[in-house]
Amino acid sequence: MKKSLFTFPLIALILFSQTPLAFSQEIHSPFKTDYTVIYYTQCDELNDFLWKIGNIAPSCGSDVCLVKTRVDRIVERVEDILGIYPENFKVDIYLKTGYKEGEIALYSETTRTITIFVERVTDGVLAHEMAHALIHAYFKTSPSRNVQEILCQYVDAYLWKDY
Repeated sequence: MKKSLFTFPLIALILFSQTPLAFSQEIHSPFKTDYTVIYYTQCDELNDFLWKIGNIAPSCGSDVCLVKTRVDRIVERVEDILGIYPENFKVDIYLKTGYKEGEIALYSETTRTITIFVERVTDGVLAHEMAHALIHAYFKTSPSRNVQEILCQYVDAYLWKDY
């Protein structure tokens, strides 16, 4: 009996030490736009994200209309560039800090989420990942990863070209 009492706490410790970052930190209320839900752990993450994608310097919770407009405008611009408009499009965005090296942002087809390091994000990076999300939502069978990358790089090149 003593062995089983010791085993449970050990298993629980192992399981909870493997908890993903998003679940191991407190998540503030999600920030919702027409097309996205943005999850963050600190107001500074949201503020930095919005500054980097649109030179908007809100304090957490203020200038909500400007913020929603900027994020949704990027989604709509990517739709216009690609000429695809998925019905009822929604994507979750998770903001992270602590970038060291590697991917700045990543779209997961499995979870249909975008994860972005706020220290390195730009409007082009967001648009690139948004293009992956829109492509995945629009096509019944997604194009190959190589074709997706070509389309996403096209979005990068022409994001604000005609403005």
